[in-house]
Amino acid sequence: MEPIRNLDQIIERVGDLPAIPEVVAEVLRATDDPLVDMADVTEIIERDPAMTAKILRISNSPYYGMKQYVGTLKLALVILGVREVRNIVLGVSVFDTLKDGKHNKLIPDSFWNHSFLVGGLSKQLATTMRLGMHGEAFICGLLHDMGKLVLLRQMSTPYAKLLESARERPETLCEAEVSQYGFTHADAAAALAERWNFPKTLADAIHLHHPARDTALSTAKDPKLAAIVRLANVAVHEDLDEAGGPSAATSDSEIWTVLSASPAPIDAADRRKVLAVMIEELKGNPTPQF
Repeated sequence: MEPIRNLDQIIERVGDLPAIPEVVAEVLRATDDPLVDMADVTEIIERDPAMTAKILRISNSPYYGMKQYVGTLKLALVILGVREVRNIVLGVSVFDTLKDGKHNKLIPDSFWNHSFLVGGLSKQLATTMRLGMHGEAFICGLLHDMGKLVLLRQMSTPYAKLLESARERPETLCEAEVSQYGFTHADAAAALAERWNFPKTLADAIHLHHPARDTALSTAKDPKLAAIVRLANVAVHEDLDEAGGPSAATSDSEIWTVLSASPAPIDAADRRKVLAVMIEELKGNPTPQF
């Protein structure tokens, strides 16, 4: 099938994408103002007690790496800041909206664990390289595969079978998706991000977590964020504990060219060890429930 490059065409092909929940739309509108009153953001979010509980659950998870327990939304906003809490709201809402009883059984057991591993590793890498991010790395890593949920919701069992057939070789999934649908799960994620009016820094990083046709990492709104998320996704899929052997995570020139401009870049000789240690620290942690 001829690849589809236009987002409007992708949206048309995917079908009816879910609308953004009103609470999320309100949070995005409010946080567009850099001088927003923290009390106003608290009031919006607290209208949804379940959302508040999930924000605290994620903030206190080992994947997020908080150094102190956060027991209230107000404290989360004080410690994390408005922008960081806004990003968590986006993450929670995407998963809440795309999940439903009809299709939950089609989501692979490994999906949630992989999503949190990539989110946690993205955050650790951003911290290690001193990129000064405010939760963007974690939430983009967490949401990088949200296009799979879009396609499971819209295509149901046929897409679940496609996922299963590519389980052992994730790099073949995008090729199979283009052959079957004309676009990838990353393209589907970009379509949802546009529909929900995601900040472009987040939308680009999620869209480019796989090498994209005719789109370089350097063209992203925040190339370092996009590179971090792609690196984390590749690294989690590899067995970096094995001595020697090729590693896409340590040798991808596009990723490391972008990240070489970081305030604290990781030396080429240390990349494998740094990534392996970070992943090992994250593995085995309980996955927060949505």
